[in-house]
Amino acid sequence: MSWEMVKLDKVCTMLSGNAWSASKFKDEGIIPIIRIQNLGNNVNEKFIWWNEAYDKKFVVKKGDLLLSLSGSIKIDTWKGVDALLNQRIVKLIPKNDVDAKWFYWQITNIILEIERMGKWALVNNVSITDLKDLEIPLPPLPIQKSIAEILDAADALKRKDQALLKKYDELAQAIFIDMFGDPVKNEKGWEVYKGRDVVKVLGGAAFKSTDYTDDGIPLIRIGTINKGYFDKNQMVFLPIDFALSYERYIVKPKDLLITLTGTVGKDDYGNVYIMEDYFDQYLLNQRVAKLIVKQDYLKTRFFEFLLKQKEVKAELTGVSRGVRQANISNEDIYNLDVISPPMVLQNDFVERINSVYSQIETSKNSLLVSDILFQTLIQKAFNGELVNE
Repeated sequence: MSWEMVKLDKVCTMLSGNAWSASKFKDEGIIPIIRIQNLGNNVNEKFIWWNEAYDKKFVVKKGDLLLSLSGSIKIDTWKGVDALLNQRIVKLIPKNDVDAKWFYWQITNIILEIERMGKWALVNNVSITDLKDLEIPLPPLPIQKSIAEILDAADALKRKDQALLKKYDELAQAIFIDMFGDPVKNEKGWEVYKGRDVVKVLGGAAFKSTDYTDDGIPLIRIGTINKGYFDKNQMVFLPIDFALSYERYIVKPKDLLITLTGTVGKDDYGNVYIMEDYFDQYLLNQRVAKLIVKQDYLKTRFFEFLLKQKEVKAELTGVSRGVRQANISNEDIYNLDVISPPMVLQNDFVERINSVYSQIETSKNSLLVSDILFQTLIQKAFNGELVNE
């Protein structure tokens, strides 16, 4: 099926965010400012606030479509309160002959193509001029609506599986608290070590989107693992020979990883993850780190769940000290007070968790199936194979 190819600025109006003066940011106030870290699944990410005059054209309302143009490029339908649009985020306003939900899925489908358009300095930056020139296929409006309905239904199935997976993870968290208590207050009096005594932190490399290939060695980025499961929607690859050039950044199944930016302050448990065996090896991107645990002190699974506790996250991000930093550094991990209960109890915890994980694996498999279904449908939808005219 052949549809007309049109430039992106022919189907939507693009409004770039404003460069608000950082010196006037407040911790609370009249209206929040949407920064890149507030997009996507980061519903609990702290806002900055604006108490000065502002142009109402920069107000974002629930349902508005936002696209970040720096760092990890992402598309989001805004679900929060009215807020102001910050620089390096663009509001996409579909025109009258464009269905908003179809347009969201269309941008989702080409998000990696948009990311590859970026110009690198310290972070990836996409030019709005290049974005406007990007071409997409434009089906008739009735076809757009049909595609949107099908993809919305497939996405709802995937979200249901994600919610079930989170419930099992919460059960595992409850087992940890029941056995070991609050790991920061340490009411049970466990032996305590500094992080530097029990773990080694190995950070990732700054790979560029221009290095990405259609296959090869998979690259682990923040978005791949920060939801509590392996998100293949975020999967990109690097040439296989990179495994030799970047050997120190190789990750293998069962390695423990932590994301260091963006999701680190959330109340859920998504930023700590033990790698799956979907591939034999992976490469590690910047702002994700591998944690090598000294087994004489800690079981890897125990340390994974310790780092998932919100009290520990508050220590790592400085929230408990009033610092509220956006990133975790190696030193934050090395300076962390880490409880080390007797190994017999840690082993007992691992056995109990493994029984829960049998259910978690079932949920992950169901999520994987629904994700494969979704990816198949979205590819067919924008290849003209999903609906008939």
